[in-house]
Amino acid sequence: MEPTTEDAERELRQLLDELTYPADKVSVVTCIEIRGLSTDIRRRLHHLPHRRYSSSSEVAAALPTSLTKG
Repeated sequence: MEPTTEDAERELRQLLDELTYPADKVSVVTCIEIRGLSTDIRRRLHHLPHRRYSSSSEVAAALPTSLTKG
């Protein structure tokens, strides 16, 4: 069974909470890619602004909610 968007978001938040901060975009993206989250999550992470993040909340706030055009 495919993971739902809600499951992927939950896993993303858990992984972000496990990172050591401050962390830059490259560190965040690399960590998440190693864990193999969904293509949508990886696309969103690649659109993070290039800067240092002091917490998982800052990363989550900077993530685009969706890259799907409606």
